[in-house]
Amino acid sequence: MKTDMVKAIFTNVLFVIGVILLIFGFIRGTSTAVKLLTFDQYPLQSYEETRCESPYMSEALPGGEKSAPTESELTAQRERCLASLARDRQLKQTEDIVTSITTLVSGAVLVYGFRRFIFK
Repeated sequence: MKTDMVKAIFTNVLFVIGVILLIFGFIRGTSTAVKLLTFDQYPLQSYEETRCESPYMSEALPGGEKSAPTESELTAQRERCLASLARDRQLKQTEDIVTSITTLVSGAVLVYGFRRFIFK
């Protein structure tokens, strides 16, 4: 194969990858922006949203039997669960924003960098 043909194939493939990343980044960015603007709290998966609604069983006693949790234990567990849920929301939001921006920028760099070789 000639080196010019290899260069042409390589630049075309990288340009297409850039376009795909650009499209993916735009879609993810739009989805993240809509979630930020639409919901009061950033949404999680449904199983994560409902994990604080069921009461937890307390620790087992030394004899192997479980004790019924008291009201104060249930309240403390629920508060810890809600704090964990808030932290998970913030983490998911940050990850979505970073993924959106990173894929959008990397796609734009690839498209901009290789468009001059393709559109001569």
